[in-house]
Amino acid sequence: MNIAFKQDMAGYTDMLDIIVMNQIAQKKRFDLSRVTHSNNTKFNNILNQKVSRLNNVSNQPSPFKKVDKHLNITPLLELNIPLDNKGCFETALEFVLRHEGDRLVNKDGASGESSRYGILQSTARSMGFKGHIKDITREQAKAIYEKLWEMSGAAKLPPILSIVYFDTYVNSPAMAKKLLAKSGGDINTFLNMREQRYTRLAERRPDVFGRYLKGWKNRVNNLKAMVAKLQANDIAKKG
Repeated sequence: MNIAFKQDMAGYTDMLDIIVMNQIAQKKRFDLSRVTHSNNTKFNNILNQKVSRLNNVSNQPSPFKKVDKHLNITPLLELNIPLDNKGCFETALEFVLRHEGDRLVNKDGASGESSRYGILQSTARSMGFKGHIKDITREQAKAIYEKLWEMSGAAKLPPILSIVYFDTYVNSPAMAKKLLAKSGGDINTFLNMREQRYTRLAERRPDVFGRYLKGWKNRVNNLKAMVAKLQANDIAKKG
């Protein structure tokens, strides 16, 4: 379990404790309303102090990453990476790993294969990995993604488009190539077409792809937000 995830879980546990304690306190206030006036007044004074302290804690800055309430977007930790070939790969890799995670998936989509870090067992094997996919390390996954980066042709594309294209390629090489051709390299068109394709897949085979649709759409929305930020940074540097 990575450090960021542990921190998020610790923050999540703290917030749950606050919510539960607040509810218990409110219930105590109600249950003890029949106590004598003097005792009830004393209790309420103490209770108000406790609830106030709990509310003050709950109003502190959240330990979670900032999330866009409308798009459910988790921004990248760092977008100041130089957009040369290496920088684009590092940014694309971080985006991919954030969405794929590090847990083992026993049956990944229609393939039915096991995967980890978004890499299927067969893909890892074709890239020289000898063991079971459950045992692959993050560094080994990165090495495979570096090979895929070169194989995909992402390195030859304009910087921001290369990131969008590579994330799509990881999901489906055939889809990435088709969308690149149909979109003419326009990033917004590319992403809109990608989202539409996911919707069609879920409609055609809801038993297989329906459960992935929400996550797919969130991923596209995250890409759109990242693209907007990268484009804004690029304009600011040129200005």
